[in-house]
Amino acid sequence: MPIRKDILIKKIDKNFTGHTELFAKLSNKKFTNMILVNKKLIVVTLTTHIELNKISKTISKKNFIYDKIYNLNKTLEIDFNIKKPKILVSGINPHAGENGYIGKEEIKTIKPQLKILKKNNCNVFGPNSGDTMLTKKNTDYFDCFVFMYHDQALIPFKYISNFSGVNYTGNIDIIRVSPDHGTAYDLVGTGSFSNRSLINCFRLIKNINKNRNINGYSKKIT
Repeated sequence: MPIRKDILIKKIDKNFTGHTELFAKLSNKKFTNMILVNKKLIVVTLTTHIELNKISKTISKKNFIYDKIYNLNKTLEIDFNIKKPKILVSGINPHAGENGYIGKEEIKTIKPQLKILKKNNCNVFGPNSGDTMLTKKNTDYFDCFVFMYHDQALIPFKYISNFSGVNYTGNIDIIRVSPDHGTAYDLVGTGSFSNRSLINCFRLIKNINKNRNINGYSKKIT
């Protein structure tokens, strides 16, 4: 279920940042993925709940992009039963940097990591301009869309899903899901809330459990 992070941080754990980070720590996993699912649309954000001014430094860490997407690729194959998934990756700057005119991260960090991923049999494409990631042409062709930071991914996803999507934590042993909306205390008693996201959580659990049994979860990457 959704949680109130501000209350948890204030009254229980000042270092708490979110479900994704908590279950990664409990599962002793160095790399996890925040995966947003709505029907056939799968959206991933490489960085999660960090300040905007720390994103460039975070993605520039050695092998950060490689490790995150390599494990994501395995999750797509095992948990989502997608063979040789086609993954489109965004840039971090507007227009993916315009060949270095608006930032250098695409040239210095993202492209070299994608090149290594391709050599290791990951079917990745990009970096693509963030504002054209989820065009109909792209959503018809690609299996998964990877964004560099939280709002870059969540803004278009929530608009498309209309709060019926599911937040799934990839690359941990348990099947962890939550609705893609908050606690919405202001809607209590109004009758204007929806349970679609919660119902879709249970549907995704069922599908992932089935896919893990089909594919043999012993093949998971740790």
